[in-house]
Amino acid sequence: MQKIPGLISILIPSVLTLLIVNFLFDIVSLKIQGMPLVFPFILCPIGDALGFVGYKMNRDKLSLVGIIFNIVLFVFPILYNIIGILTQGA
Repeated sequence: MQKIPGLISILIPSVLTLLIVNFLFDIVSLKIQGMPLVFPFILCPIGDALGFVGYKMNRDKLSLVGIIFNIVLFVFPILYNIIGILTQGA
């Protein structure tokens, strides 16, 4: 019961990562266009907060990995857009 926040904090970025990989490589044709690059701005702070709550409760590695995964995934769309603008032009 105490590992649920840590588990959810890993589950959120895992699903978002699958959506982003699908968006980049077009594995399954979906009509959600750029939403996988917007979802991390909304969902990663929630996953990060759940990771912090889970880490405060038990100090487990599951929550710590969730915190790190959420932070990295939050920064990814920003870097993707910056690199895209620098390489493709405006």
